[in-house]
Amino acid sequence: MRKYDISILAAGLCWGMIGLFTRSLSAAGMTSAGVLIVRSGGCFVLFALLALLKNPQLLKIRWKDSWLFFCFGVLATFFFTYCYYRAIDLASLSAACTLMYSAPVFVMVISLFVFGERFSRRKLAALICAVVGCTLVSGLLESGASLSAAGVIFGMLAGIGYAFYSVCIKALSNRGYDTITINVWGWLLCTLTGLIVWGFVPAAPAVESGKNLLLSVGMIVIAGFLPALLYSFGLRGEEAGKGAVMASIEPVVALLMGFFVFHETPTPLGILGIVLVLGAVAILNLGGEKAPVGN
Repeated sequence: MRKYDISILAAGLCWGMIGLFTRSLSAAGMTSAGVLIVRSGGCFVLFALLALLKNPQLLKIRWKDSWLFFCFGVLATFFFTYCYYRAIDLASLSAACTLMYSAPVFVMVISLFVFGERFSRRKLAALICAVVGCTLVSGLLESGASLSAAGVIFGMLAGIGYAFYSVCIKALSNRGYDTITINVWGWLLCTLTGLIVWGFVPAAPAVESGKNLLLSVGMIVIAGFLPALLYSFGLRGEEAGKGAVMASIEPVVALLMGFFVFHETPTPLGILGIVLVLGAVAILNLGGEKAPVGN
């Protein structure tokens, strides 16, 4: 397995741990808006410091590419997060998670036209395994959750936003931008958008106690900075469609965290879902590439 694939898998592992922090911060009174502002703001600071330490030139971008950075920071990162939180408000968490992980479908379709990526039988098999596996892991088929039209719309929009997150990173990487540069501007624009929409108030609980501050720092570093760094690096040498499928290991990690930390027992279907998602990763990384579909 190549270093780019390992980076993407590691990003999924880190993202899967976000529930460890958000649950505790939610209990302390922090809303989803506060989580977004704290996480994105903290990531911006860390990436900006990394750029200054490594090479201040990494903070520079070409004016002609500013529209693409805007798309990444506002139309992808902020839009995806906002729609995901709205889906959670309007539907169950399991339903929102399932709808969000429709992202690999959108990534593969978009990448087919934007990057000319081949859509092979191997990718199709991995995509089916990943989508079905995420559905089973989410528990949607067992919860009997009812979905409102608005919940479905916001959930699907979250999936589209997550897809554009991957596509924008790939597009910026193809234009020669460093992983650090991409993340500095992406998180800055996401943070500014959040502050314009909600202000500073939702982020206040992060500094109300030492425990909250520690949880916030952990969330920023483990569930924000590291996965963003790893995922962006991984997409420098990997196709966006394949990367999105591999990152779908995130809900599997979340389920395992729930089992070991919060004592939430996975169901047989949930275990089957884990096997399918891991199977999707294996399909993409074992053996040679198959012929494109239709050939």
